[in-house]
Amino acid sequence: MSKLHLILAFHNHQPVGNFGHVLEDCYRKSYLPFLETLIEHPGVRVVLHYSGYLLSWMKENHPEAIEMLRALVKDNRVEILSGGFYEPILSVLPEKDRVSQIIALSKFIKKNLGYEPQGMWLAERVWEPQMPRFIAKAGMSYLPIDDYHFKLTGLEEGDLVGYYNTEDDGSVVSVFPGSEKLRYYIPFRTVDDCISYFRSIHMRGGDPLLTMADDGEKFGVWPKTYQHCYGDGWLNNFFGELARNADWIETTTFSDYHSRFRPAGRVYLPTASYREMGEWTLPSEAALEYEFALDELGKVMGGRAKELLRGGIWRSFMVKYPEANHLHKRMSMISETVHSATKTDAAKGRLALDELWRGQCNDAYWHGIFGGLYLPHLRSALYRHLIKAESIAGDLLREYPKIVRGDFDFDSNEDVVISTKRLTLVATELGGSLTELSLKKNPVNILDILSRRPEAYHSKIAKASGSGSDLTKTIHDQLILKEEGLADYLIYDGYRRTSLLDHFIPADTGILDICRSEYDELGDFLQGCYLMDVKKKAKGCDISFSRDGVVQGRPMRLEKTVRITHGDNIRVDYSLNGDFSGLFAVEMNISMLGSPFAGIQAGGDLLAMQSTSVQDGVTTLNLTESYLKLKTVFTFDEPVSVWHYPVETVSLSEQGVERLYQGTAFLFVLRLDKPGRREFGFTISFQEEQS
Repeated sequence: MSKLHLILAFHNHQPVGNFGHVLEDCYRKSYLPFLETLIEHPGVRVVLHYSGYLLSWMKENHPEAIEMLRALVKDNRVEILSGGFYEPILSVLPEKDRVSQIIALSKFIKKNLGYEPQGMWLAERVWEPQMPRFIAKAGMSYLPIDDYHFKLTGLEEGDLVGYYNTEDDGSVVSVFPGSEKLRYYIPFRTVDDCISYFRSIHMRGGDPLLTMADDGEKFGVWPKTYQHCYGDGWLNNFFGELARNADWIETTTFSDYHSRFRPAGRVYLPTASYREMGEWTLPSEAALEYEFALDELGKVMGGRAKELLRGGIWRSFMVKYPEANHLHKRMSMISETVHSATKTDAAKGRLALDELWRGQCNDAYWHGIFGGLYLPHLRSALYRHLIKAESIAGDLLREYPKIVRGDFDFDSNEDVVISTKRLTLVATELGGSLTELSLKKNPVNILDILSRRPEAYHSKIAKASGSGSDLTKTIHDQLILKEEGLADYLIYDGYRRTSLLDHFIPADTGILDICRSEYDELGDFLQGCYLMDVKKKAKGCDISFSRDGVVQGRPMRLEKTVRITHGDNIRVDYSLNGDFSGLFAVEMNISMLGSPFAGIQAGGDLLAMQSTSVQDGVTTLNLTESYLKLKTVFTFDEPVSVWHYPVETVSLSEQGVERLYQGTAFLFVLRLDKPGRREFGFTISFQEEQS
């Protein structure tokens, strides 16, 4: 008698840098009850993947889960998948890191779970055609990918009841199509609906295979799913029905099915991720047009419309979000340095390599419903690990100060990276600005801030309710507001929030005008291209910027020099020459781990980092962050007005739409009322705070 073969693959992952209490909550609501429920159904076999970061956390904090997994593996009830150890987007890593991260997780699984993986999980199912080569090189034979990838080649639903082989340059791997329909059925439709669908596939005859490969967190962590899956017993009932129908449903694993059955054919998959990801990569207006076109085409073609209309590719996030591109390109530079350093000291090089790999975790490089680019604690975690990797490698190579020039972020503007023993500074000729200022001892990038930009879902906020319906829905089908009045915070920046930006604005401009982006920019300096020169000197390095621009139709010459001394203080000197009456402001965008609890002291006032204020006659500005034990001190040669306000974004997560504090914008404001030359300057120093 023929059977329906069913692979249920559950992917479990937590981002590097996520809060401990979040991991505990996920363990209590999802990871533990899932395993407990599975153990109660000995006739059910599944495939599990845990990212290395989560698996390491479970080993340290919940060894009972490791023992449960070992027992399930020993009883041949669970197959464990490998993958990149810290869940990176493998296709955008340097190739050495792609292969090494997979091998590292495979070794960890074998040592701790007693299982030698033959297959792997592909983070966010981001596939590119060259991948079979390095997947095979890492010792992997197969992996699940969404059926969407296959349908983009012209294959149809009826073709996707098995697996296919694919290759690149002679390296062969097998790819299993994960059903999008099952992703939306399990666990959001009734158990009877699922069994009915299984029966419809079984009745076609033969030995068909269905694969469901999706996030384990939707069994308890996604909104309302804990009560649905465990309180109301959906998962227990589902496993029970599978066991009761074992005469025609066989739950199996990739390993067993791959060894028993031949592939359905050969396929070459295009660059893609799961369908929703393609929509998320699009600019906001294009995403809205895509959604409209999909709805209209769907009225004519039904579900087939999803297979014919596609969005962008994952790499487009690095165009949509320059901050993600900066992080990615810095990671690539640091990877090269780390791999060079491993040749000088294997033990310390291995420490640097692990820090690098942690900094490659995918979550904070993108944004959709899941991607954590908008979450400051995830971005700062990646910077923390990358800075540590760069620091260890730099000490081994003894390359201080190291100066690298070139268009490293590929935006057609020249950049310079200056690394000393204590800090790394990155500058660009675009706006004559600073894009990174990372301190190595603490470690933190104090310029790690995100610009306020439109997202496609912002148009839906006015229509959303605060609580949603009582139905348990997939998070792709709901929009929940986590607080009232979010529409008031939909403010967008006309430029990327780098630092050392130069504004010429009317004299009657107020701080709220700036905060709301409702002011006139009178000059062409903010997004203009500056001439940039870099000189290594006996006592440090100088970056000089100059631009001959226009303010209100009149010529203006602006020169500024950023000097890094051997003591790693930073000196900034300005010279303006022209005829302008109004306000000149230097903008610095600063984030201390995205913490709203950092403090601002200007004169005698002590203010919260998240406050809005104007302080006149300031000669010293102190920014303190207790967790980092860091005080950043700005000392001005002459009194200036300091304006500051919080930069807050409105973003979507699996829990709903929320307002997030990204950092604080500081403007150092001078009033100009005489033609001719004007000079001023300030110093930035870093001091360790006592606990």
